[in-house]
Amino acid sequence: MPLAADVARLHLHDHALTNEAAEPSSKGPPRPASVGNQPQRPIQEYQLERDLQAACDALASAEQAQPKLHLVVLGHVDAGKSTLMGRLLHDLGYVSQKAVHKHEKEAAQAGKASFSWAWLLDERPEERARGVTVDVATTRFQTSQRNVTLLDAPGHRDFVPNMIAGAAQADAALLLVDGSPGGFESGFEGSAGGGGQTREHAQLARSLGVEQLAVVISKLDTCDFSQQRFQDIEATLLPFLKGCGFRPGSIQWLPAVGPTGQNLVKPPTEPELSWFKGPSVVAAINAFKPSERATSKPFRMPITDVFKGQRGGISVGGKLEGGAVKVGTPVRVMPSNEIGTVRSIEVDGATATLARAGDTADLTLAGVEPAVLNGGAVLCHPEWPVPLASRIIARLLVLDVSRPILRGQQVTLHAHASQETGHMSHLVSLLDCKTFEVSKNKPRCLLKGQSAMVEVTLSRTMCIETYKDYRALGRVAFRDSGRTIAVGTVIQVFN
Repeated sequence: MPLAADVARLHLHDHALTNEAAEPSSKGPPRPASVGNQPQRPIQEYQLERDLQAACDALASAEQAQPKLHLVVLGHVDAGKSTLMGRLLHDLGYVSQKAVHKHEKEAAQAGKASFSWAWLLDERPEERARGVTVDVATTRFQTSQRNVTLLDAPGHRDFVPNMIAGAAQADAALLLVDGSPGGFESGFEGSAGGGGQTREHAQLARSLGVEQLAVVISKLDTCDFSQQRFQDIEATLLPFLKGCGFRPGSIQWLPAVGPTGQNLVKPPTEPELSWFKGPSVVAAINAFKPSERATSKPFRMPITDVFKGQRGGISVGGKLEGGAVKVGTPVRVMPSNEIGTVRSIEVDGATATLARAGDTADLTLAGVEPAVLNGGAVLCHPEWPVPLASRIIARLLVLDVSRPILRGQQVTLHAHASQETGHMSHLVSLLDCKTFEVSKNKPRCLLKGQSAMVEVTLSRTMCIETYKDYRALGRVAFRDSGRTIAVGTVIQVFN
């Protein structure tokens, strides 16, 4: 599978071209990113303030027995993601039997009795009416070894942008695969052979930095818990996942049945699953390694949610990708460039005095106009703000496109929790997929499987970093006409 192998090489060589100069477009020499009239301070000059460092060290010692893990649940629509996770939360004791009965009754009255477990996570009227997850549902639970923030991503292709925002926050992923007859094939190949969401979700997750994966094959009860079916799916999917950049040692394989709870918390009791000797879903989660907290980098928190705080004022939610803040810390809001102060902090739904890299936090701010707080904006350190880009140079890999990518083509650029329209203003060069050396300058078009350096001009300025400086904010995906056409990393940022 040549294209998948190229995706793998893209991730193995992410650092290779981060300092390579790119040819500017005909618009003239671009200016390096800056804030106002002040040049951007080198991120390498930053050192975490002493009081914040001491507070971070104290928390790190306290959480060693149960480190934090951000887990995203991916997969094709109708693979059973919300159903499985709803049942898992019940079996772990986070959902009462009374609540289960309530949802069973409501789902039955709506003519959707089989969706009762999914309704524990799919709470919006639109989601319940359509029977699909629309937004990323966030909840929290603990296992014996992990403190988990769960991100249940939508599987329908119409809501891939929401899936991207969820996967961008994740340390690891559960990839739900429909094991029913024809179910896997539909999710992997797609109805028209162009690839289903199983394929696109895996590619996007890896391009957004997810390295650990557990493939959960669901609905095997529809084919008598066939071991052969399980093995056939693994044999088909493994080469593709390896090609996406997932290492075989970082992939776990297991069956599970959401509605009956088979192999979720405990080993399966179903006699026909006696052939399986691997981990349960909870055991697979415990095996994931938490990511290192990037507290040594300047504070960054892409905003994923904006709401009215319980104590008044406007609160914003998101995952801290770097640094730390405490109550009273000044922060800069980009791209509006306003300075505010952290008035209160909640981490994992509980009041806290400190939030640090790796935490999902809600921050109530003072001194900031509510109008500038929106999804995709970034809270950052006042003296080391995130760059604002009007143009970027990116190294990308072209995915399964039906037509060539041309200069001037309109695209939607996704990075962290942000998305912005723009166009391919310059096709700088083609790159050798093995060495990443320039093989041709100024190509006329980009074809499936090719790696290239491109310049993208954005319709509006966007908060984005180079991959070299800040990996979480330097990974990008390009979409057009409802499909992901390329993935890559940011090499240079221009104002």
